[in-house]
Amino acid sequence: MESLFFELGLVIISAALVGVISYYLKQPLILAYIAAGILIGPFGLGLVHNIEVIYAIAQVGIMLMLFLVGLEMNPNRLKDLGLVAFAAGIGQVLFTGVIGYILAILFGFPLVQAVYLTIALTFSSTVIAVKIIYDKQDNNALYGQLAIGILLIQDIIAILALLALTGFTVGSFSFDFAHFGEILLKGILLSSVVILIARKLLGYLYNKIATSHELLILFSLSWCFLVALLSEMIGFNIEIGAFIAGVSLASLPYTFEINAKAKIIRDFFITIFFVGLGAGLVFSSIGPLVFKFIALSLFVLIGNPIIVMLIMGLMGYDKRTSFFTGLSIANISEFSLIVIAMGLKLGHVDQEVVAMVTLIALLTMTVSSYFMTYNNWLYTKLRKFLTVFEFKKGKARLGNIKAGLSNHIILLGCGQMGQQILDQIKHFKEDYVVVDHDNTVIKTLIKKGVSCIFGDIEDTELLNELGLENCEIIISTLTGTEDNLFLIKHIEQIPQAQRPIVIVTSDTGREGLELFNRGADYVILKPYLGAEHIHQINRELYQLEDESPLEMVEEIVPEKKFKSDNDYAKVLHNLNKLRLAEIKQKIEKRHIKLKPKKV
Repeated sequence: MESLFFELGLVIISAALVGVISYYLKQPLILAYIAAGILIGPFGLGLVHNIEVIYAIAQVGIMLMLFLVGLEMNPNRLKDLGLVAFAAGIGQVLFTGVIGYILAILFGFPLVQAVYLTIALTFSSTVIAVKIIYDKQDNNALYGQLAIGILLIQDIIAILALLALTGFTVGSFSFDFAHFGEILLKGILLSSVVILIARKLLGYLYNKIATSHELLILFSLSWCFLVALLSEMIGFNIEIGAFIAGVSLASLPYTFEINAKAKIIRDFFITIFFVGLGAGLVFSSIGPLVFKFIALSLFVLIGNPIIVMLIMGLMGYDKRTSFFTGLSIANISEFSLIVIAMGLKLGHVDQEVVAMVTLIALLTMTVSSYFMTYNNWLYTKLRKFLTVFEFKKGKARLGNIKAGLSNHIILLGCGQMGQQILDQIKHFKEDYVVVDHDNTVIKTLIKKGVSCIFGDIEDTELLNELGLENCEIIISTLTGTEDNLFLIKHIEQIPQAQRPIVIVTSDTGREGLELFNRGADYVILKPYLGAEHIHQINRELYQLEDESPLEMVEEIVPEKKFKSDNDYAKVLHNLNKLRLAEIKQKIEKRHIKLKPKKV
């Protein structure tokens, strides 16, 4: 017991220390946990020896991970993923599987090991992709939705692969169809009973206990463990049981709360799993496999994105969306590590194959995290080469623009802030057009009869269609500095006398000032909108003089004296006040009369 406590303590402490270093270096934490395992394992300092016990504890984390995956399987959400998520998800699995199998056979791997390698190379990391997509606030972007959809499809296929492994016995690759059929029948029966109980009984119980956060998460975890134990009793592994438990709760209104609370516990056990995985690595036998490891890693990093871009290109998607989506799956998954670990347990693969797959995971997760983080920069560099993946030139766009638009307003981005601006525009303007890169938003606007079009701000053809030289004002609610800079640079090509007024938004004062200096007419700083509104209320309530909440700065201080983003914001605020007067003069000089809606 003391030895177990000592080794488990080392696992947690090493994971925390290496994790902190990784966090400050902006590296994926999963990689830090595996590195911590390597450090304290036999290949490193040799402090941990009881790896099997650590794996047993870590199995709880894997079970909880699949429970949360099941919670995401809401039928309504799966329906909203659309044809492209299913086509790209299944197509990528098939093409990667076929090509990966051919490569494994060419590299001389035995049939059984080639099959496991194929499965391992097929799935992409949901944890890595979702984390970075949400960190970049791209979860509402089209590519973010498609990437998450494709990963959910992959997760379902991974579950089916885990299910298929239950048909094998330890030490043999012979598949017992009778045994598998019996287990499958029991599994279908268990799933049906569990889902029925969840809908008829658990919904009622959750309504009674939902006000207690402790009971909500405790009851959910107990349900997960109960179904997992029943699953093990009929011959399934506990991971599939946990997945069934999650699916049974997916349609309840409390899934978000359950997900948020259970993630903390899951992450703790998953951390132990990855540290244990690193501690169990054996590098002494990987030497002869270095060339194969590099070749298979490049196949995942380059081949997966190309396969996705080909499929999405054939379905009519633009190169930017296809490229970003492809980069999101340029790695192998946690499921790959689980499958290969099960293969080792069944005696189907040896330790050197497990080590090679883990190294492929390390490399591809690391590189793909950089791919996703700097996808805009990569796209800028590779844009001209990606045109080959756009197969439907001149394709009809989702939405429509009225012919011969003139003196109109263009609203770029119709999220929460954009919708409020649109509601205002409707009251005083007849000619306007909304552009958004979220097909769900565009479909909603089309149903409301709003003049709108699906598109990407970096699509030059779209910008030409919008008639920028004839519009009055362009309002961009996009917070991506690169997008707004691209727009400003494109507008610079328009003759000065025909350039529209450009209003953009920014999340920080530093970025806002950069946009202002590059040519934006007015910059809205999002964090200060609420404070400005509160100031207006206080001014009315306390009968204050009409002054700005941010003091005027008579002289623009040099950049080196800016101590915080608030300094940038103050300067930007004052420049906006000055620029507003310049905009009015600009309109008068050009003899422009902004045309409101005809009453």
